[in-house]
Amino acid sequence: MGYEPLLRLSDTVSFWQGDLDRHEQTNVGVVLADDQAIVIDANFEGPARRILSSIKERDRATVTHVVNTHYHADHSLGNEVYAEAGVSIVGALGQRAELLAKGADDARLQTGAAPDRLFPPTLEFSESMEFHTFELQLMAVGPAHSGADLIAWLPGDGILFVGDLAVAWEHGNNFSDPDADIEGWIRALERCIELRPRVVVPGHGRLSEPDVLDTQLGFVSELWTMALQAVERGDDLDDPAAAQRLLAAYPDFAVSSDRLREMSRSMLGAAKNRPA
Repeated sequence: MGYEPLLRLSDTVSFWQGDLDRHEQTNVGVVLADDQAIVIDANFEGPARRILSSIKERDRATVTHVVNTHYHADHSLGNEVYAEAGVSIVGALGQRAELLAKGADDARLQTGAAPDRLFPPTLEFSESMEFHTFELQLMAVGPAHSGADLIAWLPGDGILFVGDLAVAWEHGNNFSDPDADIEGWIRALERCIELRPRVVVPGHGRLSEPDVLDTQLGFVSELWTMALQAVERGDDLDDPAAAQRLLAAYPDFAVSSDRLREMSRSMLGAAKNRPA
């Protein structure tokens, strides 16, 4: 059996790029320290099993923890594979409750079937958590894309895993989670930018430079401002001129007229549900 292709980002950090065509769309990180490893985002069961096998056989390392940047099925369904291997599952405080409450429905939406059993985090933290041996810092930044997002930061290497706070592919963002907090999302992106990373690993798509965070922030902020203004007017976001401007300014995020319309509807819903 061949090993999974991991791109080495530093002596100890690797990146596995997700593939939407294979329905394995979530990027995965691997952080090594001697004969141990931490995995960042589990993806689905299939890639999780292959990646775990590659870490064991190629790197001769034992996975001690798998970190979920948030509860969505494409980031957490593979937890089952790691739980079977005795690996601790780590999430930000509130992620366990989110997965148990909404994980089955999200899995059904993404795969067509709910799993027989969910595998939520067995270890949660409220603000931050550090793995000193791995020089890895986890920081809770939610609610943002979901109710309990986290980022994974390797300051020595300048590498930042941001989950779905930022993406770098042709499918745009998902603003539809019922617990998404767009203003929290904006603050989370600002916090990511303040870290001044050298390399950004988005939840989906290509490995990125730090400017992906600035561009993502600009897109989310502008669309959010438009949504708030539309709610004030009692209007919608079906403005062809504004859509063309966003498509020109943020082609990698606005994507297409149809995709932008979908994202605008989700953003408008979030604006209408914003606490007074």
